[in-house]
Amino acid sequence: MNKIKFWNKWDTDTRYPYLFLLLLAVVALMLGVYHYFTGEDASYAWDKLTELEVVQVPVNEINRLLEPFTLYVDGYLITEQYDVAAPTVNTAAAMAVLLILAICLAFYTAAISTMKRIPYFGGMLLLMLLLASFNLDLLGVMGSSTGQTMLLVFIISLAIVSYAFQAFYQQVRFSMRVLAMAGVIGLLGALVFMDSDFPPLLTALHLVNYSSLSLIVASFLFMIWVGYANINALLWINTQAKAPERRFSVWQFVLVSVLYLLNLLLLYLRHVGYVKADLFFINAYFILMLSVVSGFWGMQQREAYYGRLFPFKPTGAVLYLVFAILTFLSIGYAYATANDSLIVLHHDLIVYTHLAFGVFFFIYVMANFGRLIEQRLQVYKVVYQPRLLPIYTIYTMGAILLGILVMRTQYRVYFYSYAGYYSYLGDLYKASDNTILAERFYRESDLYDINNVKANLSLAGMYREKQQRNNEILSLQESLQKRPNPKLYVRLANLYDLKQFFFEKLYVLQQGAIAFPESPEIYNNLALLYAQTSVTDSVKYYFDLAQEHASNPDLVRSNRLAYYTRQAMPEEAKELVAEIRSSNYKPLRSNMSALGQLLGRASEAQDEPFAPDSLEEVADMTLFYNNTIGSINNGDTSLLKPINRYLASRGNQLFMEDLLYLKGLVHHYDGRPKEARNVVETLALAASERSAYYYNALGHWMMEEENYGAAASYFKEAKNRGFNQAFISHAYALALNHQTEDAMEALKEVGFTEIESAIEVAQSLLTVLDQAPGTIIREAPDKDKVQYLIAYLPDLLPRDVDGIVSSVKDKELQREALVARVDYFMGKKRWKLANEAIKEAAATLLPEGELRSKLNLQQMRLWLYTKNHDVLVKRMDNLYLTPKDKRQKLYLRAKIAEIKNRDREAAERYDHALKMLLYDEQVVEDAAAFFARYSPNEMKAYNILLDGITYNPYSSSLYKAYALESINQGLVSYADQALVSLSSLLPPSEYSTFKEKFERQRRAKEAEADNWQL
Repeated sequence: MNKIKFWNKWDTDTRYPYLFLLLLAVVALMLGVYHYFTGEDASYAWDKLTELEVVQVPVNEINRLLEPFTLYVDGYLITEQYDVAAPTVNTAAAMAVLLILAICLAFYTAAISTMKRIPYFGGMLLLMLLLASFNLDLLGVMGSSTGQTMLLVFIISLAIVSYAFQAFYQQVRFSMRVLAMAGVIGLLGALVFMDSDFPPLLTALHLVNYSSLSLIVASFLFMIWVGYANINALLWINTQAKAPERRFSVWQFVLVSVLYLLNLLLLYLRHVGYVKADLFFINAYFILMLSVVSGFWGMQQREAYYGRLFPFKPTGAVLYLVFAILTFLSIGYAYATANDSLIVLHHDLIVYTHLAFGVFFFIYVMANFGRLIEQRLQVYKVVYQPRLLPIYTIYTMGAILLGILVMRTQYRVYFYSYAGYYSYLGDLYKASDNTILAERFYRESDLYDINNVKANLSLAGMYREKQQRNNEILSLQESLQKRPNPKLYVRLANLYDLKQFFFEKLYVLQQGAIAFPESPEIYNNLALLYAQTSVTDSVKYYFDLAQEHASNPDLVRSNRLAYYTRQAMPEEAKELVAEIRSSNYKPLRSNMSALGQLLGRASEAQDEPFAPDSLEEVADMTLFYNNTIGSINNGDTSLLKPINRYLASRGNQLFMEDLLYLKGLVHHYDGRPKEARNVVETLALAASERSAYYYNALGHWMMEEENYGAAASYFKEAKNRGFNQAFISHAYALALNHQTEDAMEALKEVGFTEIESAIEVAQSLLTVLDQAPGTIIREAPDKDKVQYLIAYLPDLLPRDVDGIVSSVKDKELQREALVARVDYFMGKKRWKLANEAIKEAAATLLPEGELRSKLNLQQMRLWLYTKNHDVLVKRMDNLYLTPKDKRQKLYLRAKIAEIKNRDREAAERYDHALKMLLYDEQVVEDAAAFFARYSPNEMKAYNILLDGITYNPYSSSLYKAYALESINQGLVSYADQALVSLSSLLPPSEYSTFKEKFERQRRAKEAEADNWQL
């Protein structure tokens, strides 16, 4: 261990700087390894094209006239197709490279200052060449872009300080030399960054990219330096043991060395195209890393040869690490920028140098020490003391073989180095928004390394920004010819996004699948492409492959679930959901929520509410939206808070309409009908293209609340705007509002929709409505009887009602008829008969359900009207009511408080009831009457009635109360307008009667005013 940690014997002044540099080398290596795995994704990362598909999910279903009416809203399914983001310039990597490079320069100049004079000048020459490669003149520092003032300042400053240490202050400690040189470099660097014509990031990018050729040269020299280090390490492994019997024989050394060299030879032959078989190879970069580690020990061994120029401590050791770091930086930066030309260049240089110098070092060892190895002696100790072949033959013959290898490949390394260099320059000018020069340098790169990925993909990215699709396609096709990768296939295929290019896209993706049979991204996109066809087997096949190879299988599951949902394949969807135990992947959760709505399952929002601080992604919006749709009708208005927050954010303009409609839905189903109607009616007025959709929703809400006149009006608006589903709803709303003649005309219009199921239902109801009561009782089926009873209820005679009810034989339909008869007697205020009808119906109804709730509510109102207040109070909480009907308790308790003269309590309860029951005419009338008495000098009663007629403009009873209250408040013009509205809502006889009452109250009010003035 002590032999490995040779620096332990060094003095502190030298040891700590060296350990710092060693740590920096490890950091540079780790950064290179990190970018080896992530550089491509950093330069052109996988992206996702999110596509939303609307599916109609049910929100609420009601049964009116024995026909179900379901309100559907837009739910969203997400599918995600892989794409490739536009290429980016990794300026962060450039900053890291420049910082480490500056530290290396400080150590380098400090190290050469400890050399003898001649090697010192050689070291300075290398430094000047490196500084010249920075092209400082182009930064505009200290002069024009054509002068070399700043370069001369750099060279003179570093030369003066380092030469002073080398010639005059040789006693200065090494650590102080490093600090002094670092200080000089820091000051010069600060001057460059402060006086540069470019921002700091671009300045760093300029320095690094222009100096990349120098780094490549330094890397090449270092690879020659360690080219035979691995063979030397194998020699040490074979001969290092203390006991001769534990050392390996010469044949073991030969076998291992030959295998190592054979791996390098196969790498070379594969590169030149002679070997195409898929064999196992040791990675060239791993070989380099082993060489670097082996070189630590070999460098110290060779001090006998270079010791007359400079010592190993600290010069040789420091220079070794400096060049190792420069090599790591050059390779790591190539990977960080996905510069495939330089990646291939470094790979080839490793193979060439290690093969050329490794072969001749092996020959050198066998020629000089073969017999000694056979005698199991510790040859590693004398490996640099040759007997036959001198050591320089390794370098001379190795250099010759290296030249042959380079020439045999038509000088590819030369062309690759310039191709990578010009790609770097293209990145620089692209980052500085000089697209003309950027394109020129990328094209130069493509000339030196034809069809290299870096240049062509960068050009494709520029064409993408300019929306030059054809040029982008050509660049991608060229880049596929040399070094293809899955991203190129995916991006090229996505450019064929129009339907007429279906087969072109399919061809590209299939070629990609053949070239990269383990690419989940290609398989995912193929599955989505086939999903546009009827070939379901191919969809399943490619989804299976994508899921098998995916690092994120939830994305594939999400797309798969969207496909099953869209294709109405519930069994497959349920099976897939059963496989998913839990997932945090938002698109998948969003699709599961939409599927749950379609299957009638409760939303996951009940257990896992999702309300992020902001809607940063489309999946955030769809997950929140789908979950909220699934959670309405639960009486929870807490989701209004995040909805309002999202609406207040300008960044959510794209989702504004959906969020507003969602707000309306939450308001309506959780007890705020006035706010809900205001929101959605505003949407209907503003959203011209989707106004019919919103009017239909408003009509459905009015149907739920049994405000059939308003429902018919909204459905008519939706129908006039082409919403086909509203045709049948409009006719039924008219029938329920007992406008049978209008309903029959509307039923005839359903034929315009050409929806056969709707036409069949309309024709059936039309036949029912166009008959006499006697015919219905004698001949009609039970369903027709009940429909006729409900549609004509107020106009029938008691004997007709009893006849229809008694003639219905079907048990479920008979229950409907019995409850309808209760409504009939309640409407006629025949309390005794209503009570008997309630008793008869109660004996046949189920303990729970909508009919039972409706009957119980009628029973409570009957107790109220017949002044059985104590019974009402006692029984109110014991009778079954649906969640919606339970809201009526607010009104009943307010009414009881009013009757008991608890006016303050009544006022509070009426306020609460009006918020949730504004659609109920009786509630509004009674609340207005109470406040007219409780606070006659205020406008409270008037405002209540105004809200009532605004919400339900087809209620004649509310308009009557509003007209009279307007007279009481002295608002004569508003009263006259109300009277005009009543003329179209009331039959002539009833209107005439009310008009007399209206005029009497007007005269009384005028007389009262005249008396007050007297």
